Amino acid sequence: MRDVIGQRRLLARLGERAVRGDVAHGYELSGPRSIGKHTLALRLAQTLNCVTEPAVPGGCGTCIACRKIERGLHPDVREVTRLVDQTKRDDRKNITIEQIREMQQDLALRPLEGRKRFVIIDDAADLSEHAEVALLKTLEEPPSHAVLLLITPTPSRLLETIRSRLQPLPFRSVARLEIERALVARFGQSAARFASPAAGKPGIAFTLAMDEGARAARKQFEAEFYRLVGSKLTERFAWAAALADERDSQKRSELIETRLVNWSELVRDAAVAATGVADRRCVPIARMRAAGLARRSRRAISSTSHSAWSVGGATSSRPPSARACCSSSSR
Repeated sequence: MRDVIGQRRLLARLGERAVRGDVAHGYELSGPRSIGKHTLALRLAQTLNCVTEPAVPGGCGTCIACRKIERGLHPDVREVTRLVDQTKRDDRKNITIEQIREMQQDLALRPLEGRKRFVIIDDAADLSEHAEVALLKTLEEPPSHAVLLLITPTPSRLLETIRSRLQPLPFRSVARLEIERALVARFGQSAARFASPAAGKPGIAFTLAMDEGARAARKQFEAEFYRLVGSKLTERFAWAAALADERDSQKRSELIETRLVNWSELVRDAAVAATGVADRRCVPIARMRAAGLARRSRRAISSTSHSAWSVGGATSSRPPSARACCSSSSR
């Protein structure tokens, strides 16, 4: 399907059935953020409501129906998301039962322009308890013209009674080369460098390629990581407390997840640098920083090992090597 990177087997099966109009009444799109779940939901709606013949997986993308769906203007495609009230420090799940009831009233109507009515709930894990119960009634007796798409990175948070009535569509990380090819095709060869930092998530790669602000934010995250690595414990606790003050729980989770994704790539680079293996994925400045982090980590480990050996009352003035430890433990 158009603009969905990776997930080949999943897309092949789903695309063939969608072109024939053979779709389930409900799907669970699960997987990490920025991996293409929302894009696939839109493409499925476009496939079923595209007015161009013959039908193609993902829709033609150019007809009036496809353009309306892409812009969120199609009367037969409705998105339900959580309501965020920044004036209140409220961390509850915030897709309310009122939103679900309003959606149910809309879903009961026949399609106005297309062949199917679509409801996209993102993130479905934000449904309140009462909203989940109300949604369950729709899933038990869905209208024949309705398709519900529940998007979530944490499907385990959904009621099992809801999940049992949905067809699972699990998304997995995309190979770096696939992301790189898509970036080059869209933006040119210079954009290939954004494939590696994306860590298997095409959405992150495309955001970095298109948005200067996102690239600046990534540089800030990197500087923050190196600063925290060299900071004191009290400074790290102060940093964590400041991050916890974010009022919007979803935004706070996204900030944490973004940092973990960026930082895991930096730790990975440091691990490669520690082995002395050349890696073309590291740009020169990142390679220098990774090597510095690797040296710092080796010194910390060496210091810790030496201290532990001294406290243990060993007679030798040098801590045992890793190979010696392994051989002694095996005996």
